[in-house]
Amino acid sequence: MSEDLNKHGAEETLIHLEPDWERRNWCKWLGCSEEQLEHAVTYVGHDPDNVRRFLRQAR
Repeated sequence: MSEDLNKHGAEETLIHLEPDWERRNWCKWLGCSEEQLEHAVTYVGHDPDNVRRFLRQAR
């Protein structure tokens, strides 16, 4: 049972590009455009730390 909760909790911290409101929130939190966010997620995956590092290096 606890394994299922841990997996669900980790899933909530991933960057998802859908729905639109979630993509906009991530853009606001990371200080980037939607295009930059989509490029970063495509390149490094959905982990917010990896996306944050990628965006920082791109600046």
